Amino acid sequence: MVPQISPHDLERWRNPDWRIRLAAWWEGYDLARLPRVSDRAALRNSADRRPLRPLEAIGTASTSPSPAASPLTAPSSAVPSDAAAGTIDPELDRLSLMQLDRHGEPVWSPSRSEGAQLLWGRDMTGPEEAAWMVDSVRSFGLNPAKSVLDLSAGLGGTARALAETCDTWVTGLEPSPLLAKLAMDRSKALGLSRKAPVAHYDPEHFNQAGSFDLVMADRIVHRLRDKELFLDRAGDCVKPKGGMVLFDYVIDGAPGSWDAWNGWREEEPMEVYPWTATRMADELTQRNLDLRISEDLTQLHRRHIIDRVRKLADTLTASVPPAPVLASLKRELALWWARLRVLGNGLRFVRYVAMKPA
Repeated sequence: MVPQISPHDLERWRNPDWRIRLAAWWEGYDLARLPRVSDRAALRNSADRRPLRPLEAIGTASTSPSPAASPLTAPSSAVPSDAAAGTIDPELDRLSLMQLDRHGEPVWSPSRSEGAQLLWGRDMTGPEEAAWMVDSVRSFGLNPAKSVLDLSAGLGGTARALAETCDTWVTGLEPSPLLAKLAMDRSKALGLSRKAPVAHYDPEHFNQAGSFDLVMADRIVHRLRDKELFLDRAGDCVKPKGGMVLFDYVIDGAPGSWDAWNGWREEEPMEVYPWTATRMADELTQRNLDLRISEDLTQLHRRHIIDRVRKLADTLTASVPPAPVLASLKRELALWWARLRVLGNGLRFVRYVAMKPA
């Protein structure tokens, strides 16, 4: 069933460019069922004469967006760039190939890192903004005498924000060799190579990385087979009277839709092994940690995702990214759409705050 559209929105969708197709795809509008463009509109849009592929309405549909339904087909005149022309940094290419997904493709590539930043913001690879992450740990009273270990550094956006806002020392560790390299290059460029360094690590074989006043990780634990070892090592890194903050996905009862649940797991680049919320809480307390907060942030997380996607068309208005970045952005949107379909329907996003006794 096609969603009802107001006259204003109907006019907006009559003559869509690729940015409008992106917004329609996300909002669930089926452009194929709208009246064809007028002759005048056809002349106005003659710069791109390729026919539009019909888009399937999503919203409450039970299937995730298919490749044929992608709104991210840029005009051919917008493709030229170093990446599109085939200029590849051999070192970045090598690092990309060090971490492959279940289909043998790089989990992260330079183009995906660019696409992720178009969606989430500069130096970010997820929906929680750096400023929001800083606010979420203000209760720890970070200052120049304290130190932080970020076990999900990504491109280093949160680590650098903590270092600059709280004037504290942050050590970033990142599972992706490529993201770790890009993050460290960025820290060096900003003069933060000592205060916010980022290095690669394997969370499945995590060794003790020092003693810190705060250890934090965003969406790491649910990806790991050996969660117990990871939590052991993370707990060992917390100083007495220090704390640990985990943001992660946990199981919440039976899935609202097994099709959506299996679609989410299949869309994830790597296998996922989420615990229940109770199991996560119990495992933290078993490690001599005083669990202070177990907060369900599912609805806030959903809002963060949706708000950023709705802003994407505005972000892309200034210039059209090269084709490889658009393709990676399409993949990123499909992944987060699959996550959205299970968030609140069998999966929750929870913040855990635990303290280590003196």
